[in-house]
Amino acid sequence: MEVIETFNKEETKNIISMLQSPDKDNHHIAFQSLSALDFENYKGELIVLYKNAGHNLKYWQEHCLKAYEVLINLIPIEVLTSPKALSLIIANKGSDASIELFMEYFVLDMTKMLDAIGYPPDCFEVNIKLKK
Repeated sequence: MEVIETFNKEETKNIISMLQSPDKDNHHIAFQSLSALDFENYKGELIVLYKNAGHNLKYWQEHCLKAYEVLINLIPIEVLTSPKALSLIIANKGSDASIELFMEYFVLDMTKMLDAIGYPPDCFEVNIKLKK
């Protein structure tokens, strides 16, 4: 299998969507794509994928051993909180794109939480940009 050397934010989002899908075929295709990725330069993206895909480490081990082997060396615990995920992305020199993507998903989760407690999302706007 050819090694994928570039992996952008949109591709990461697509893989997350596929892994969140109830369709197991989407999971298979997503994990197959990830198997071709050179994770050395995309550790931040892998952490974002793990945090947001909705599958535990055992599932990753069963379906994408290559990614699992990298994950077990990156994350010390199976349940990854948002603060821990962000600190791991930064500690592993994640790309700006992986930090931005993490923040996008964090804001989505926060918006859902606020809506669930009765504060409708149309009452606020959250914008986050990385300072260079």
